[in-house]
Amino acid sequence: MDFFMKKKYYYKDFTKIHLIIFFIGLFTLFIVIETLILSSEYRSSMTNDVLEQFNNQQIHLARQTANGIEKFFEDILRDLTLLSQYPNITGQNQNDIDLTLEQFYKKSNHDVIHFYKLDANGIMTNIYPKNVARGKTFLFRNYFIQTKESLKPHVSKFIKVQADYWTIVLSCPILRIENKKTVFDGLVAATVSVDKLRTLFFEPFRLSANGYGWMMDDDGTVTINPIEMGWTGKNINALFDHPGEKGLEALTSRMKKGEEGLGNYTYHFIDKSAAFSPLKIGQRVCSVAICTPIEEIKQFMQKTFIKEKKLLAFVILVIIIAGGCVMFLTRHIYLSRMEEHSWDKLMGIFKAMSSGACIISPDHTIAFINPALMKSLGIDENKIMNIPCHTFFMGQDKPCKECPMEDTWGQGIPGYALKRFTPVSGQAFSAEVLTIPLSETHETPPHVFCYIKNLTEEITLKRKLTQSQKMAVIGELAAGIAHEMRNPLLSICSASEMLLDSPNHDSEEATLAQVIHTEARTLETVIREFLLYARPPVLNRTHTQLNDLVKKICKQAKSRNDFGSSIIIETSLAHDLPKAYLDKNRLSQIIWNLVQNARDAIEDQGIIKVITEWKNTKGIRKNIILIVEDSGKGIDPEMSKDLFKPFFTTKEHGLGMGLALVKQAVELHQGSIKFEQNSFGTRFTIVLPLMS
Repeated sequence: MDFFMKKKYYYKDFTKIHLIIFFIGLFTLFIVIETLILSSEYRSSMTNDVLEQFNNQQIHLARQTANGIEKFFEDILRDLTLLSQYPNITGQNQNDIDLTLEQFYKKSNHDVIHFYKLDANGIMTNIYPKNVARGKTFLFRNYFIQTKESLKPHVSKFIKVQADYWTIVLSCPILRIENKKTVFDGLVAATVSVDKLRTLFFEPFRLSANGYGWMMDDDGTVTINPIEMGWTGKNINALFDHPGEKGLEALTSRMKKGEEGLGNYTYHFIDKSAAFSPLKIGQRVCSVAICTPIEEIKQFMQKTFIKEKKLLAFVILVIIIAGGCVMFLTRHIYLSRMEEHSWDKLMGIFKAMSSGACIISPDHTIAFINPALMKSLGIDENKIMNIPCHTFFMGQDKPCKECPMEDTWGQGIPGYALKRFTPVSGQAFSAEVLTIPLSETHETPPHVFCYIKNLTEEITLKRKLTQSQKMAVIGELAAGIAHEMRNPLLSICSASEMLLDSPNHDSEEATLAQVIHTEARTLETVIREFLLYARPPVLNRTHTQLNDLVKKICKQAKSRNDFGSSIIIETSLAHDLPKAYLDKNRLSQIIWNLVQNARDAIEDQGIIKVITEWKNTKGIRKNIILIVEDSGKGIDPEMSKDLFKPFFTTKEHGLGMGLALVKQAVELHQGSIKFEQNSFGTRFTIVLPLMS
């Protein structure tokens, strides 16, 4: 039973450890989810930061491109202004003019296609590098007219020279003072190729593989587009209604206003992000846009976060592994401690068991034996450890046949058997043997818990019970015979009394009649007391004051002749003795029989003491005590064991039923009786409960 209770607690503890592991798993899952949430928030924050940084770079690139183009034209205009004031240019020496144009061309690092000079009539007088246009008139060209009228530097619109080839002309007037008036004396000009601008400012700078830049003037004319060459020279308004275009009108509207900022638009069904910045070329305001496909921005951001993703995956993996390790270690430590606790518990149960128990190893040796079994066998633990069980308990060299442990080892089930042990250490005995496996695995033979119950005392008790039952049958038979004999004895007593009263017999007959009457009375008394002892006990309980009964019986005894004046009866009664729930008649019989026994124990003269007491437990009254002692000769110790047996007596004319009836009455009241020899004499002590 202890084993199965242990098993029950084991599964209860096993459920606890699984709950602990379950909560650790939940905690690990919570950490993982919290990490994912924090990572998502971090990624969202970083996405915004990266996107903001990308947009800043895009705007910076657009601004840088616009500033570069603006400075490019400012440098050319400054060179033209300087060139227009150069003495060689205003002079009439054509070679000096050509040489000066060549020097400025080389200084421009080939950023300009041609440097040339037009006279006041629009005739090209000089050009470098040389070109067939020398000597031709440009009187009706717009830039000539604008420069002549404004007398200021001028930047032309984008001029289409030939298919897909566009140029820009920058011109600066040559002025002279005549009669205190400023007179137009021609101009110097520089031709710049749009391809040169594309090469210098748009193609080298990209934020993505498919990103590009384009430029638009204040009229909405696309001047530079390195990807879509067909856009160049076209007005942006013509693209608004094309399929796959969206948001372009709003974007270009802001660009025309000279704003700087960000915007999105769709072209050929591809979403793009654009950063635009204005620039000033002469008196005209243009705008540069740097575009990047949004899909490439997303790819860029994904590449930016790939390390963070790997780190996040690594962190989550570490958390899961750590949680798993914690769960495994928790389970391992808990089970180890529980196993140690269970083993200590089992050892405690073994040591506390009143019956014998031992643990047998798979090799039949005794691994452990409890103190109860060692005590019953009268052996020391060190003398039997590692000895085969069949050698110690049976005195055999080989395992026993029909041993219950074989079933336990073979089938993993409890075994039971009744065995007759013949141990080498002591006397043979019969025992009940129960074997239980201590492990549920069937792969290897487990240790076996062996419960050994010594049946010697039980068998002895059964024999005594059988003997008592036989004696009870004999007693019932004797009681029946005594009852049947009682009626004839009463007739004999009556007849002998009649003979004694009759005058019709002589003295010898009278003597015989007296003998018959006396012996018949004696026999009738024996039968009466025997029937009283053998009769089924019945108590008639009432609230009884023991002191009153003692006084009454002692008074009667003092008045009897058989006590005489040589025997003194003394009483010592407890003044606060409580009443007890007792049978008054049987209690009187107890007192009278003990007083009579005390009288018979005194030969000549002596003292009989009757004492009453009571005792309590923690202030609660529990028992009353009756003590009867005498100063007689005492009792032979050899006869003391038979003192309370029926018909045992040391008196010449005694029946031997007095003390037997006393003990029977005391036990009916659930009390106790004992006697002892002291310096005064013999003392009988009776303890009776107040309420039984």
